[in-house]
Amino acid sequence: MRPKSLSIPKLIVLGVLPATLILTTAGAAVAGLVGGTLPAAGFTYTGVTINDVNMAGDGVHLKIKAATTIKTTYSKVAPSENFLGPWHYHNGPVIVTVTAGTLTFYNVTCGAWDVSAGQTYIESTGEVLNAKALPSSNGGVATVEWFTTRLYPEGTADPAPVDPPCVP
Repeated sequence: MRPKSLSIPKLIVLGVLPATLILTTAGAAVAGLVGGTLPAAGFTYTGVTINDVNMAGDGVHLKIKAATTIKTTYSKVAPSENFLGPWHYHNGPVIVTVTAGTLTFYNVTCGAWDVSAGQTYIESTGEVLNAKALPSSNGGVATVEWFTTRLYPEGTADPAPVDPPCVP
């Protein structure tokens, strides 16, 4: 008996069209994210879950073995010489993705580095730092915008402020 095969029109309807729709929708969402238009300022997602996740590839490993709070915030600030908040560390990894402008991060020795629109920085657990949206790094930018996703043990405070280790 000859195996049943899909005709070309059915293949297009069942495979190509849905894939095109998914890619178009995802492309618009990614463009909005990078362009800083999604979501509105003040968006916050908080979830508590027990995960047994292990993502491996290109040196990235994430394994969560206990109840974890995951909080994502979207921030917008005008460029200024002031720090965005107090010096601090986090009780779990933090993923910072800049969507507009440039954030300048400072470590405990006041070493600095920039993270610009379209770039991501992953903070290690316990890494003490702070950030500024410097006017000199943001010429012509009205607001610096970024997403921060924090993963930390349920029941702990995050972020944890510390005394300033240096003065840039």
